[in-house]
Amino acid sequence: MLQLQVGRSIKWRAIFVESAFIGASILLAFALQDWDEAKDIEERTQIAMCNVKSELAFNQVLIKRGYLPKQKGLLATINALVSATQRGEATTITLTNLEQMLVQESLRYSAWSLAAESGYMLHANFELATEIGAVLDFQRDSYQPVINRLNEAIFDSSQSFNEDPTESQIKLLSLTNEWISKTRYLQTKYDQLFSREDFIGLECL
Repeated sequence: MLQLQVGRSIKWRAIFVESAFIGASILLAFALQDWDEAKDIEERTQIAMCNVKSELAFNQVLIKRGYLPKQKGLLATINALVSATQRGEATTITLTNLEQMLVQESLRYSAWSLAAESGYMLHANFELATEIGAVLDFQRDSYQPVINRLNEAIFDSSQSFNEDPTESQIKLLSLTNEWISKTRYLQTKYDQLFSREDFIGLECL
């Protein structure tokens, strides 16, 4: 009878050890799975932020090398038109000259939109993501509409360019000045963004 009880005691110990081992293995598996998921989210967030950084770099170059020179040319052309009209003089400047100043290339923000929709921005640097979002919101909601209105005004000018140019010229001049003013502001925000240590510290291929 004593031998039977001892045998049973040893059996329960083995079961207990085996159960503990299985439980530890399961917990370890869950921990490894969580680690893999966290690592995967971190890598995908990094890729999303790098795509955004690349897009912002494109925008910054477009502003400096595309928009600013175009604005100077457009402003000079419109001022020449206004001066000639006020003096009652004929001008060799035509609507074609203005149409050549149309903004063909738009600033981009699709990478940011995709990153936001994917939810990876929730895992990014909050302060940096907030700053990027503010810049791109201004770019989309306040800056781009000015360019759209300016392009439309240039096209609309074809209807009254030779008949009564004064009104259309004043409208074009006003929109151009607004575009220039908002470009300066946007350029400042881009420069501030690119000078942030956390933005510079984004390691991208």
